[in-house]
Amino acid sequence: MSSLSVMGAFALVALSGGASHAETSFSSSTMPASELSAVATAFASGAGISQANEQVYLDLFFRSNYGYCDARKVAQVWNTGILEAKAVIGGKIAGGLTHLIDADIASTGGSAPCSWDDLGLEYDHAVALAQQWGRSPWDAKAKAATMATEMGHKRFFESMGFVFDGMGGGAAGQTERYQQLFFRSDYGYCDALKVAQVWGTDVGGAKAVIGQKISDGITDLVDVDIRSTAGTVSCDWSETELSLDDAYALARFWGVPVGEAKQKAAGYTSQWGNREFLRRLGSVLGRG
Repeated sequence: MSSLSVMGAFALVALSGGASHAETSFSSSTMPASELSAVATAFASGAGISQANEQVYLDLFFRSNYGYCDARKVAQVWNTGILEAKAVIGGKIAGGLTHLIDADIASTGGSAPCSWDDLGLEYDHAVALAQQWGRSPWDAKAKAATMATEMGHKRFFESMGFVFDGMGGGAAGQTERYQQLFFRSDYGYCDALKVAQVWGTDVGGAKAVIGQKISDGITDLVDVDIRSTAGTVSCDWSETELSLDDAYALARFWGVPVGEAKQKAAGYTSQWGNREFLRRLGSVLGRG
């Protein structure tokens, strides 16, 4: 049976600079049509996002043209967290229902603000936009953020991606390979925040740094960096990358209300980082 290829197109963050939420991919990923059909049927039938399907949906999100800004908007519409919103988008991709996601994103124009960093771009891209629009790079960043707030990540790149054609594809491709290693690892956004502080870069660049260390087999150095920021970098619940089901599991484990469990999880993640949190408490969440 044929395979369905889900393409991503806009990984533009370089090690020397970039954005905090660059989550798309130049690479393509294939999934057997039978498997895709199964998860799509589960989603469409109202089964929602089960633990078995969640990673499939997240994988589809990360390999699509959607980005963090889109997930922020869908999270507002669905009244859920960013991670759950990414899985929702992936589920709609699996079900061939991206027009519904596009409608959700369009409905939040102006009400779910996105920043320059959310677009996954670096300074060179601001310069390219500035030249296109006849304004300063700073003003170009502000205009790009306004456009993303109105239309989301996917439509922004559909509208302006031509400006970036041919810009350092080799470096971007290498960075993308490192970032994909990060996304497939058990490191998370809070870990990237911590590494960003140590390395004096933004979160997008930090994700690539972590991926490079994974590639080189020296994650112990990443773990040292993360531990060194235990008292200086704080992460909130959304940056724990835990789901609502995880919050309920932690609440039962600790014997506290769900809201307090979220606060405790954010506090521990601020101390340990995402990866170490899962190492210590993954068994409570059914992940270890």
